[in-house]
Amino acid sequence: MHPEHPNATTYRATADAFRSGDRDALAALIDADVVWHVPMLGQVRGRDRLIEWLGELIERGFWLTEHDVFGNDEHLCALSVMGVKRDEINVQTRVVSVFHFREGKQLERWLYPEDSGAWAKIVPS
Repeated sequence: MHPEHPNATTYRATADAFRSGDRDALAALIDADVVWHVPMLGQVRGRDRLIEWLGELIERGFWLTEHDVFGNDEHLCALSVMGVKRDEINVQTRVVSVFHFREGKQLERWLYPEDSGAWAKIVPS
């Protein structure tokens, strides 16, 4: 088995920081000029706005788990399950995320959910 690429390790650390609510760790792992392309929402631009938005997701019961993560010096692919669980909603979907990394930090992310109906409940516009 080959060792994990450093960008994959960085992604896993970013996901762990998200789950624990560690905004300082997130800031250290995400490029200041980050752009996320989020289906049904559009773009989330800039590290500060992204971290704020991620906090809003947690407040709404959002969660994620990784199935697999692999990458190279510039790109990374994460196969995840993402969902939301709160009083009236309990849905999930598999999501493929493609990332562009710069100097070991997340620079851009494209999310591709399998179930658009579930995604609409997970990330309301």
